[in-house]
Amino acid sequence: MSLTIPPSPVTLPRVTKSVTPEPETQAPPPPPPKLTKELETVKDDYQQALENQKQWLIKYGAPKEQIEALDKAIEQHQESVLDLNNARNSQNNVVALEQKDAGGWNSEAPVLQQEGTSDCGETVAAMFKGAKDGRESVEGERGQGVINDLKSRFTKGDGTTPSEMADMLTSEGLEVKNSTKGLERNVMDEALRNGDKAAVMLDSKISGSPEDVSGNAHWVLIDGMDNQGRYLVKDPSNGSSYYAKPEDLANAINTSQSKSQSGGVLIVGNPDVPTDLAGKNRDTAGTLGDKPGTGWGWKKNSQESSDG
Repeated sequence: MSLTIPPSPVTLPRVTKSVTPEPETQAPPPPPPKLTKELETVKDDYQQALENQKQWLIKYGAPKEQIEALDKAIEQHQESVLDLNNARNSQNNVVALEQKDAGGWNSEAPVLQQEGTSDCGETVAAMFKGAKDGRESVEGERGQGVINDLKSRFTKGDGTTPSEMADMLTSEGLEVKNSTKGLERNVMDEALRNGDKAAVMLDSKISGSPEDVSGNAHWVLIDGMDNQGRYLVKDPSNGSSYYAKPEDLANAINTSQSKSQSGGVLIVGNPDVPTDLAGKNRDTAGTLGDKPGTGWGWKKNSQESSDG
């Protein structure tokens, strides 16, 4: 009969058996997400889904409690992404041990978020306090209390000048060891390797963004560097950390100097010997100028990735 067909063509589907499991079991685990780009995508996609769900609930008259619960979920998601981002960036800090051992800090500088648009300076000062006295000294409501206290004691409520930053650091028993009007990489790198940190006043938007516009003078904290020579920036504008290329940091400092007549780097550390800090700190900080840092969100126009 012509119906007798050799069985071999029918067995071809068996090939899928040997293809599926082996590569999966032998493949290495996926690399950690590259923050900021991949995590920002995850954050944006998931947050967009939550926002869409919220709009749907509003459109169809869902109870107020359901909408508030969704708002809480969005807020918690944002905090989780920031925490993961900040933790990974800390792991990539190649001078972390020097910061702790040679610098005499209690911990790395915590990342705090400013509440008002001009609160960047006092928030950075509070980060320094957290590094000196321990993170718990500036956590939660206690941290906001520290920020409010520094603001009321040392500023006029319209930002923080370099001299006012010096006074805040003096009040925490910290020394402004050096200052530069621009970014001097040898000074910055040596300071970080010796265990010191830096308070930097720069422009709140990177010059060279699509509109080529600048923002206002803005304070951030430099807490280390990675193996590519990028600096670990802790930015109070949104409570985030990221790595910035030296040339981008230098560009933002120079823009602040030209647009706001203030900007530069303060090298900050624990005093090597007991000294009268008040006058010395103010004199050293005077290099940066006398205008206040009032900016918000230097990172917004940065394309810098924080993967290590």
